[in-house]
Amino acid sequence: MRKDKHIAFQMRKEGRSYREIHEELGVSKSTLSDWFRNIEWSKHATYRNSKINVILSKDRILKLNQARAEKLKVLYETGEKEAIQEFEIFKHEPLFMAGLMAYAGEGDKTTRFNIRISNSEFYIHKYFINFSIKYLNFKRENMKCGLILYPDNDATVCLRKWSSELGIPEDNFHKTQIIQGKEKIKRLQFGTGMVIISSTFLKKKLLKWLELCKI
Repeated sequence: MRKDKHIAFQMRKEGRSYREIHEELGVSKSTLSDWFRNIEWSKHATYRNSKINVILSKDRILKLNQARAEKLKVLYETGEKEAIQEFEIFKHEPLFMAGLMAYAGEGDKTTRFNIRISNSEFYIHKYFINFSIKYLNFKRENMKCGLILYPDNDATVCLRKWSSELGIPEDNFHKTQIIQGKEKIKRLQFGTGMVIISSTFLKKKLLKWLELCKI
């Protein structure tokens, strides 16, 4: 029998956890579990320690979330400052302004997380893709796409056409959406395409550029 068993019992009565007793005395947690399994006051200590651990865990999560939020705030503020500096450099370049105007007319400006532009014309998307590669430094292979089609569009043909025109692999396309139009026949031969870039940082930068265009 271990000579420090009485010390373990005293520590447990003080509300110490198995981990604390193990770290101080070197007694394995399985042994401690055997010693205290049928002792009622030890069960109360376990319950109390569990409640404390839940409180501490919530506190740690809260602090982690606060630290993450502060880090993101600094990151986004840095992105906006960069956007202001870059706008002065790029504003006279035709591709830069073409990309911004394409997004101003066809892009999503309400959500925080995604840069998303929708249009039925391939050339609009090509402008914006080239803009994103050059000015947002976002790689073509990381871009996602989606299609909105009518029931009588051939989904396979349309997917192949959009992938070929935009140079984006078919695997990067989300599930095609089929909508019911008022007309019985398709109005758009290849439907409407969407190009999607998932980045809150880049979305904030893009919106800042659009804001500066209005000044």
